[in-house]
Amino acid sequence: MDEHRKTRRRHSAPFKLEVLAACREPGASVAGVALAFGLNANLVRQWLRGRGVKRADDIAIGCLRHRA
Repeated sequence: MDEHRKTRRRHSAPFKLEVLAACREPGASVAGVALAFGLNANLVRQWLRGRGVKRADDIAIGCLRHRA
């Protein structure tokens, strides 16, 4: 029965930045980006909130803040 247990995936910081950069693209939705990367949209939103993004309009600001 333990053979089918899923393990928690860990994503690297560069991968997260790539996903969040894709969210900044014009016309991109968080759900669409998450689907394209094989992720859950709630996880991507959690990464955005962790970078200080509270609304979809603030995505560019939150992603740029942590690039430096």
